[in-house]
Amino acid sequence: MYKDINTQAQNKVTVIGKLMDVAMGDGTLSDGRKYNRATLTVRVTQTFGGRTETSEIPVSMFAAQYTKTNKPNPGYDQIRSLTGFKTAQNVGIDEADVVRISGANLQENNYVTKSGQLVNNWQISTSFINQTKMSDAATFSIDVFIMDMRDELDREEEPTGRLILKGGIVQYGGRLDVIEFIVEQPETVEYIRRNWEPNTTVTVKGRFRVTSVEETSKSSSSWGEDIPEASTRFVRELIITKGDDEPKDEEYSYDPMEIKKAFNVRKANIEQMRMDATQKAASTTKSSSDKYGWE
Repeated sequence: MYKDINTQAQNKVTVIGKLMDVAMGDGTLSDGRKYNRATLTVRVTQTFGGRTETSEIPVSMFAAQYTKTNKPNPGYDQIRSLTGFKTAQNVGIDEADVVRISGANLQENNYVTKSGQLVNNWQISTSFINQTKMSDAATFSIDVFIMDMRDELDREEEPTGRLILKGGIVQYGGRLDVIEFIVEQPETVEYIRRNWEPNTTVTVKGRFRVTSVEETSKSSSSWGEDIPEASTRFVRELIITKGDDEPKDEEYSYDPMEIKKAFNVRKANIEQMRMDATQKAASTTKSSSDKYGWE
């Protein structure tokens, strides 16, 4: 018998590093409850895959003042306490607090642009943060349902040698998030190709990479001087470095049919997002036209 689709997948995230910045806000929910929210940026230097790299990891916090049963929510005061932390922006990198983000998890965070294009993204969410002296780390350990595995291709449609694993993460209430992971070490890519397969459940472990890459290109024009053009490419990747030796037994796995149902619900929700975005854009355009008398 398969694992109940309403049972949340293991979803553990740890972020330890220098607190660079805190952006805070508040508001009121539709039911009248007040809330606090914050976005933290944590600088993490870690070594994996034979190289050392530095990432600046964004972490989201959100908490209503009271739970739906009208009990005080400790996460609300935890966010308020962030004003007492020392950030690199306020005191400099050397004096900034080293923090540990605990009780965190990975979630899908999609949105639709004004043109109706879906932007797939992810975010780290947490309710707890504390000061620490531990070494830097930005890691995850998550149970995922493998939906697809494919070669990563470059701009010329040539394989890069890396593998993309499309995974379904079962969240609270059976909601399905779909997030892509990267496998880049050749031996890890080979092992996963041989031992994992779609429509199975596995635990994936690895590292977060959130950084920017400076790139230089030349004009494609056939005449005149080639003047280098500099640009910045932002990288947000989930790098799998370890995992189960083989897919989990059925009792610890999710039923492919139940995952399909949850996927269809997600698909319908995204379509509704697109429709809402289109209607909002149309309403804004008409308001502008009316304002200037163009109709």
